[in-house]
Amino acid sequence: MVRTVLLAILLTCIFQNATFAAHQEKAAFIRHDDLWIKAATKERKLTEGEYVRYPKWSYDGQWLAYLKAVKQDGNIVYDGELWLYNLHTNKHFKMASKVNKNFQWSGREKKLAYLVNKTLYVVDTKPSKSLLASMLAQGVENFSWLPNGDGLLISAKKSEQLHSDIILSMVMLEVDRHRPIVKNLFTIPVGEDEYFVSTSSFKWSSNKGWISFLLIPTASMSADANTLCLLSADGAVFKKVDEMLNYVEWMQWEPAGTNLAYISGVGREATYNKHLLLVRPTPLKKELITPAKGYADRDLVWKNETVVVVSRSAESKEGRLDERPLPRLLEVNLLTGKQKQITFPQKNNGDFVPMVGKGQLYWIRTDRQKADVLASHFNKKEKHWIKNITVPSSYYEKWNWEEVFDLYTGVMRGDGSHASSS
Repeated sequence: MVRTVLLAILLTCIFQNATFAAHQEKAAFIRHDDLWIKAATKERKLTEGEYVRYPKWSYDGQWLAYLKAVKQDGNIVYDGELWLYNLHTNKHFKMASKVNKNFQWSGREKKLAYLVNKTLYVVDTKPSKSLLASMLAQGVENFSWLPNGDGLLISAKKSEQLHSDIILSMVMLEVDRHRPIVKNLFTIPVGEDEYFVSTSSFKWSSNKGWISFLLIPTASMSADANTLCLLSADGAVFKKVDEMLNYVEWMQWEPAGTNLAYISGVGREATYNKHLLLVRPTPLKKELITPAKGYADRDLVWKNETVVVVSRSAESKEGRLDERPLPRLLEVNLLTGKQKQITFPQKNNGDFVPMVGKGQLYWIRTDRQKADVLASHFNKKEKHWIKNITVPSSYYEKWNWEEVFDLYTGVMRGDGSHASSS
């Protein structure tokens, strides 16, 4: 009897530990340009002597997609080779060359979509399937998975003319992914005095009723201003909301409801004129969250339905970019208006890209030369979770952290990104 009880206790502990391990956050990151993963306290190196960027977890955490790139004259040269890594078999698979950095996993199935020279492909990674990609559409500017994972929303220019309209269409896969059904959703008119050439990827509100995206002008103009738009999911209502930089991570829907938090402001410098706003689609209403003067917001994430965590620095447009103030993290309560600092980096260090896991806050701290991933149970003592990750490329003090880090929590957005990742 005693043995039976002890065996039952032992099996219960093993099961609980296994379940806990299966649900732990894990990360894919780049160190010295190679791909690594970390789960709990263990780190594992997956490549040797490569130049890897943009690691992205599949919805179930069993696959990683990433780009192998080259470096010329100190700059990253994309588009790169798209590779897949299977955590169970420990095998790497090359999928394609010259792949655009916007490759996305479905939020519901083991499928990956990617672009090569504006041609959209999808590959199914189910064990019973061979890793063969199917072409879905050509002339695609950008795309995202639909929230239910049975298709994609794509954008395409109506013609090669500069002022031609931009067409948004749904590519449905539920019947036969080799011959998808294409349904037009909305046509964005482009006037003779407008220079919109493409869109960003798309993000859905938590109730799937609204879509946010950026209208992107020609390259030189896009560096300073892009147009934030809202579109109802049925294509009936379209609104131009504001101007902001071309960073889709700077617009995030609240976990429940239809409030969109975003960082507004024109000008390519991330240290000046960048302010957190909240917009409600119906009726259209914008609210400034950042204090009116003296501050610039650099990143954001929703902690819950009422609290946003922002990366904020003193506002500056003078002097060398690499000598301007670096940010720290603050909690902003949207109901009470209270804003409080929650991280206190040392001088010449800054805290970026806050991410929310299961009861924990993660972020990246850098002095512009090196970077670490930190974690904290909210408002408790911080700890270094991952040390010495590669510092990514930057543009006027905006670092592209998605190049070198992706956090997996098991929660996926409709656009194929993780709810906690950058």
